[in-house]
Amino acid sequence: MNENNTNLPVIVGYDTSPESAFALEWATRVAQHRGCALRVISAADIDLSSIELARPGIQEMYLDQAQQQAQEGADLAKTFAAGILVTSEGQPGSAAGALVNASRQGSLLVVGHRARGLLPDMLLGSVAFKATHHAACPVAIVRKSPRPLPCATYPVVAGVDGSEHGTHALQEAARLAADTGSFLRIVAAWERPSQALWSLASRRHLTQKDGTQGGYSDAEIQLIYEKIVAEIEQRAQRIAQQAADEVRQHHPDLRTELHISEGAADHVILEASTDASMIAVGARGLGDLQNLHLGSISRKVMQKAECAVYVVR
Repeated sequence: MNENNTNLPVIVGYDTSPESAFALEWATRVAQHRGCALRVISAADIDLSSIELARPGIQEMYLDQAQQQAQEGADLAKTFAAGILVTSEGQPGSAAGALVNASRQGSLLVVGHRARGLLPDMLLGSVAFKATHHAACPVAIVRKSPRPLPCATYPVVAGVDGSEHGTHALQEAARLAADTGSFLRIVAAWERPSQALWSLASRRHLTQKDGTQGGYSDAEIQLIYEKIVAEIEQRAQRIAQQAADEVRQHHPDLRTELHISEGAADHVILEASTDASMIAVGARGLGDLQNLHLGSISRKVMQKAECAVYVVR
């Protein structure tokens, strides 16, 4: 894991598309702000097992094209910001594979992404999603947007749920907000259990103080249900407050806001991000299966967000 080493370069994928050009500009400004190098990667995007590559000179031709494309990106990057080291590199194989390999020597991987509002299964094959699944450093998924990098008027939003990945996302978001003179909005979501299902289950499993089961009235079951709902909401409030306290320990001058709301986590995060320049989320949360590389919440936020999304492991 190298997300904390900001001396490593910012890496960006470039393929001449409008999305990659915007990602290139975004990555250039991040590198300029961090005072680190920018590494522009272009891929030949060919199947290395293809029979076509057996023909003399074919593989070299594809690599030359990729290198020329990367150099075009590097030249364009220099028009966005002066005074930073920009390198270019053409890579064999797929774009996603090239970016994932490069991420092992990077502090941040930046990828442009055009899809929005599609079914998740349609997105999983994209370069952005493959890179986010497997990258060794944090990944920023950016879309062309009127919102700039974080600043005093455009906050950084961090979704927290008490998980390890959520804590890492919070730390990255706080550092970025502090470095850019922005402010941090900490978001925690909570959901109440289905009252009908809970009442049905409770009639079977609730135990009286004397050890007998059942015997609760509808009114008593309702009171127990409301108590549980209150405890769930309070837990979300504690998680958000603990996150704010942790941030203040490391960034005492950083302005923080708490946003705690009932609803699905992705919906709550997106609702809290209507004026944000960036959302930081953990690659997995408490509710995601441990064998998944990317959690359902981060995947949904990436799919629907109107601003850049940081995915942090």
